[in-house]
Amino acid sequence: MAARSLLAVALALLLLSACLWRSYSDVMTVHLEVLSAEAEKLADNTQAGERPTSNDMTELAYPLQRARQFAYQYRSYGERESYRLFTAALDRYQVLSEAVDAARGDEARWTEERAQLAAQYAAWRSAADEVRAALARGA
Repeated sequence: MAARSLLAVALALLLLSACLWRSYSDVMTVHLEVLSAEAEKLADNTQAGERPTSNDMTELAYPLQRARQFAYQYRSYGERESYRLFTAALDRYQVLSEAVDAARGDEARWTEERAQLAAQYAAWRSAADEVRAALARGA
C-alpha cells in the first residue's frame, strides 16, 4: 500500500512539473490534490491506529516542500485571496505533519494525541476547501 501511494505521489509530482506552463490556479489545484491525498491517507491510518514510519513522514513532508516552492515562485500573487488562503492551508498542513511526527515515536503519546490529530486534519481540509472556493471565484 505504501509503495502504491508513493507511486501516486511521484506521478502527481511528475505531472505537476510537466504542467508548470499551465495557469496559477491549475498548478495550485494540483498541489492541493497531492497534499489532500497525503493528509487523507494519514487520517485514515491514524483512525485505524497505525503510527506512521519515518518513510511515511518523508512522504508527508515532500509535497509540502514542493507546495512552498510553488508559493515562493508565485509570491507576486500575494494580494490574491487564493494565494493567502493557500499559504494559510500550507501552514495548517505543516501543523498536522509536525504533530504527527512529534507523537508517532511513543505509543502512549500517539494514543493520547489521536483525537487532536483528527481535529488538525479537519482544519487542513477546511483550509484546503477555502482555497478551492477562492480559486473557483477567480480570487
